[in-house]
Amino acid sequence: MRHLYIWSNVAGKTCFGITSNLDNRRRKYEGHNGFAIEFTDVFSGPANHIEDLETQIKNEFDEHLFHTGIGKYEWINETIATEQVVGWIQWEIENTYNNQITKA
Repeated sequence: MRHLYIWSNVAGKTCFGITSNLDNRRRKYEGHNGFAIEFTDVFSGPANHIEDLETQIKNEFDEHLFHTGIGKYEWINETIATEQVVGWIQWEIENTYNNQITKA
């Protein structure tokens, strides 16, 4: 079982990623950011579906991913609302993954 998580930072960017341990992942973000974070949405399902869904998010929002000269990150720029990202994910779950991924 894997999890896809979503949260927004203070600048309005939407962070997404996958993990098998939500508590450890949250703790790492808090260590890097210096403040408590809360995942606003978590979706759970088979590892292959969650990993594929993450790839689909990267492809769909590619031109909106935060990037530096080194590369792109799993942060969607603030020009796209978190609610829009979550709505897209929910549509994908219903229409591509036959509801085998559930909201935790």
